[in-house]
Amino acid sequence: MSRQFLNGLSLRDAYTFSHSLDNTPQELESNSGAPPDGRNYKAWYGNSDFDIPHRVALTYVYDLPFGRGRHFVRDGVLSYVFSGFRTSGVYTFYSGHPFTVNEGGARNSALDAFGQATAIPNVVGTTRIVGSPDCWFYASVNKACQPLAPGLSDSFVLLPAGQVGNSERNTLRGPDTSVFDAALLREFPLGERTNLEFRWDVFNLSNTPEFGQPSGNVSSSAAGQITTLSGDPRVMQFRIAV
Repeated sequence: MSRQFLNGLSLRDAYTFSHSLDNTPQELESNSGAPPDGRNYKAWYGNSDFDIPHRVALTYVYDLPFGRGRHFVRDGVLSYVFSGFRTSGVYTFYSGHPFTVNEGGARNSALDAFGQATAIPNVVGTTRIVGSPDCWFYASVNKACQPLAPGLSDSFVLLPAGQVGNSERNTLRGPDTSVFDAALLREFPLGERTNLEFRWDVFNLSNTPEFGQPSGNVSSSAAGQITTLSGDPRVMQFRIAV
């Protein structure tokens, strides 16, 4: 949906819902891995590694109301100083990527000597999402989880090496992404057809951390921890263009 310029303001928004299912890991930086039984890909059917159900984008462009022909500071020297400014911005939100809870590399090798299988635990209860970078989902093996979510119990338990649990592929999701990028620019006319533009861009204006995926390895003391970022902190750039 879009709204054309009204008193110098233009707005546009878009919402996308999608859902993707498959049984094959994607060639991404991190993926769900191969199924526990390499001959049974049907059992590995679930959310795609790139599945993002919800995506929202809001954009605006606003000609600031200062200077000649505007509502404020129309005359005098200040009208030249403050005229020609425009600001714009984009707010983006999208759901977190899915990930698979697993039992780690050593147990993968117990299922496949080449380490291509994914060992999965048993599910024994409802998964508790704590939502902290130190403990995204509750796992007692991660000592940071206990003070953040006291009284909870594990929803996944390890099995003896070589056994396959009943957990499924890509059942949990990592952090959502919410970021706002903005720009401030000013144009100076150079004749009738050409403008000189000064532009200041600020990406991730609020400097909000964009966290990566948590560790899904419940055999590790880092289970549920997030140690990476999926995006940059605040970044600024200044450009001049004709």
